[in-house]
Amino acid sequence: MRARLVEHNQMFNASPEGAPSTSIADIVSKVERENLIFANKRALDALSFPMKIIGREEQTEKIVRFLLGYRYGHVVPFISVYGRSGSGKTTIVKHVCKEFSESEHEFVNLRRTRTVFGATNLVLASLGLEPMKGSGGNKIPFEKMQDAISIRLEKNKKKLFVLVLDEFDVIFGDPRGRPSDFIYQLLELEKDLAQKGFYFCAIGISNNVLSGYDLDDRVKSRIGTSEIFFAPYHYGNVKTILEERAQQAFICKIDDVILERCAKLASQDHGDARRAIDLLRVAAETASAAHKPLSIAYVDQASRELQKDRIENVLTDSSYNFKRVLAVIARITFLSKEEWHYTSVIVQQYKKVWFDGAQPLSYRRVSEILREMEDTGLVLSQISSRGRHGYGKQYKLEMPLHVVGRKLNANWWFGLLEAEKMHKRMMKYMRKTGDLSEKQKNRIERNEAVDEKEKHWDSYVWNDDDGENDSESGEF
Repeated sequence: MRARLVEHNQMFNASPEGAPSTSIADIVSKVERENLIFANKRALDALSFPMKIIGREEQTEKIVRFLLGYRYGHVVPFISVYGRSGSGKTTIVKHVCKEFSESEHEFVNLRRTRTVFGATNLVLASLGLEPMKGSGGNKIPFEKMQDAISIRLEKNKKKLFVLVLDEFDVIFGDPRGRPSDFIYQLLELEKDLAQKGFYFCAIGISNNVLSGYDLDDRVKSRIGTSEIFFAPYHYGNVKTILEERAQQAFICKIDDVILERCAKLASQDHGDARRAIDLLRVAAETASAAHKPLSIAYVDQASRELQKDRIENVLTDSSYNFKRVLAVIARITFLSKEEWHYTSVIVQQYKKVWFDGAQPLSYRRVSEILREMEDTGLVLSQISSRGRHGYGKQYKLEMPLHVVGRKLNANWWFGLLEAEKMHKRMMKYMRKTGDLSEKQKNRIERNEAVDEKEKHWDSYVWNDDDGENDSESGEF
């Protein structure tokens, strides 16, 4: 019994009395030593406000110009701010609203909901109002918003109210809601407040331009051309941002080689400044915990860890069908060696791969899932010409294939790797020179066999057969 007690205490690193061998004070001291490298770690929070605007001067000026219009009796009712994740959209809009003291503002992140009804309730909550209990009487909540905004502007002796709606494009994935109606009510809110002598402007932040969605003509005609595009940061911008953040964050100057490596990795990821800042922070934390100087090796290690964490975070809360569609993209990308895939190809693969007897999703729902993936940064999209068939949307996986595959289902992914290896070995063997006797006959037979195997492989890659492929079954 005594031996078991000693083994138990050793296993859990505890003293025989059951008290922890390491005190909280010891842990605090250890963490403090690891953070000695930092002067102001807050500077490496990607969401913190920058000390100065870098690479976004033009976009900042456009936003300010739109808002300043209220001084001359006119303000645009809706500003569409769009661009890729990490391009500085949210940071700059928040920065402008904070520094533009002539207005009142509220910031609402619609990522917390995926419906028009939920978005309305989030706005109501931000204004201190009770949420709707049902979807009936759509105009009533906007009348309440109008009253709340009027009272706030009167109280603070201001004329302009700015409502910022981050992740605005999520409401377009609501199959039952009417995003056009929601936007129309915001435009009506601006008109009603104007009758009271106040000005209202909504700023929608999204990955895609608002006019690219299917909106009613009554909405399109009133929005106008108030669109601001945030192009991806280029390498020079990212490096300058890192220099400014590093100067605030660390006690000692960080070697330019480290910053260049972070900027390069982030620039490869379409100019994602957030990723560059996160890379620098995680690399510094890891090096400090190991009591080693910060080096490129720690930056590369941080890059690998962040990729894994990012996928894990997305997949944790994802539905079975979300994982299934992602697996389809990973599969076809790996086997076909093609990066871009049309929505129709993905839908066709989705319906035939890992058939489990469940009712397959509709084309529209798969398209919505693909948009969700784009919002999370897992895939990138582009519009491409299909000749006489018009235009179509293509998607490309943005994360490393091997990371995505293993996180989805390691056994399934390794099965795909093995299938490709076997195919390559088979083709190499079949292409070898045959017996010198009856050379012509052997060559013809060999070529026919090779063609047959290639056709079989193409069928496996594109999964054109209707049969169930047991070798790829798996739960996601």
